[in-house]
Amino acid sequence: MAQESHAPLTKNRASSPHARLRKEGEANAGKDASGRKEQVAERQPLVLARTVQGFLLLGTRMVQQSMRNALSPLLVFMSAEMDITMAQKGSLLSAIAAGYFFTQVPGGALADRLGAKNVMTAALGLSALCCLAIPFFVDSMGVSGLWYIMMVMGSVQGPLFPTSTVYLSKWMPKKVEGGADEKAWGTSMLDIGVTVGTLLVIPMVNSLAGVLGWRLTYQIVGVLSLGFVAVWQLLAAEEPSRCFYISKSELKFLQANVPRPKLKTSAKDEGSGPLGMPWAVAIHPSLWAIFFAHIAFNYGVYYLTNWSPTYYNDVLRLSPNEAKYHLMAPYIMSLIATCTSPLLVKAVGRLGWDLLTTRRLFTASGFLLAAAALAPVHVLRDYSPWVSTALFSLANASFGLTPNGFKVQRRTTARPITWRSLRDTLEWSVAMETHWGHWHPGRGHNWSPSCYSISTAGTLCCFPWQ
Repeated sequence: MAQESHAPLTKNRASSPHARLRKEGEANAGKDASGRKEQVAERQPLVLARTVQGFLLLGTRMVQQSMRNALSPLLVFMSAEMDITMAQKGSLLSAIAAGYFFTQVPGGALADRLGAKNVMTAALGLSALCCLAIPFFVDSMGVSGLWYIMMVMGSVQGPLFPTSTVYLSKWMPKKVEGGADEKAWGTSMLDIGVTVGTLLVIPMVNSLAGVLGWRLTYQIVGVLSLGFVAVWQLLAAEEPSRCFYISKSELKFLQANVPRPKLKTSAKDEGSGPLGMPWAVAIHPSLWAIFFAHIAFNYGVYYLTNWSPTYYNDVLRLSPNEAKYHLMAPYIMSLIATCTSPLLVKAVGRLGWDLLTTRRLFTASGFLLAAAALAPVHVLRDYSPWVSTALFSLANASFGLTPNGFKVQRRTTARPITWRSLRDTLEWSVAMETHWGHWHPGRGHNWSPSCYSISTAGTLCCFPWQ
């Protein structure tokens, strides 16, 4: 009887309100514990994966520019050792662009087959090996050997431009409500890399060459570049789903907000055109406005980058050691302008202007200010060298405004990679021609026509944007 009466008693206790509350509390505690574990697992990292990718892309441009732009300051040291005429200097400074001409479109095709990351790794690695080989080519073949190896460097670097754009497009999401324009940020990273690379390489190679000579300096640049290639290969990821350190929440966000490439339509659907581009797109004024803006930008920026060391040495009579701070100043100003331009974009956005109007404003103001600064540079050469430096700095800072202008507009224009590669090929072929001809106005220290031509090109390219 005792046992029979005990069972119901136990059952009643188990079904009492206090017991049920205790069980529910234990279940909720278990859920809370598992929820906390999930929150810990999904806790956001200190740095987002796409931020890391943006800085890695900055690094690729920085290393690329360091390798190619080392020639400009080191050419002053080479000229003291070898008899290099102004015409030969112009030919040497154009060799990189000559190499670009042949590998833009093949580079885009390789990115389709092998992946943008692999193509960029190979391009940076081979370019670094070219830096290591430069002294051997110069000692064996003289000025001709230097031209050949610089042309090879340009050839292996050519694919970096179209593939870096493709790589960026896989990581930068479209603008979401209440969020920042991350595409503009990614574009700025590429341009900041160009500026930082040039800014760092000028004082570094000038100081090293003064102590170790230009041969060992080039090889140091090559070794440092190979070190970055190893970091890039480890941390870069072709796309978010293949990144080993991305969080689940960020991956989900990018999968929902990164635009997927549109399927290519047939020529029958859109109309046959150059390299499969529809004629409606090929002849559209907006495409050519972007195209001519790129020509003017490359012409001005790379003229300043390539010829400034020679200008300070031959025209302003400054030694490399005296000129290095003058040469750094324009790139410091460009870096400041590029970094602060997103804040300017936000300030303009508060005025209620749409994105296209804002991009027109930054494109036109950048080119027109640069044109006004460069036109009188050579006329004022007899004044203090700091006058020339101030004008060069204003011009470079003005060019630094353009990433939030025509360059952002370029990356929001939908097109297959072959179209992008065709455009980049054409713009760099024009850059090659202009670089090739830079030596002519430089002969006899007659630099004014070059300055005027840059100002004119920048001014004219503004009109299609209005």
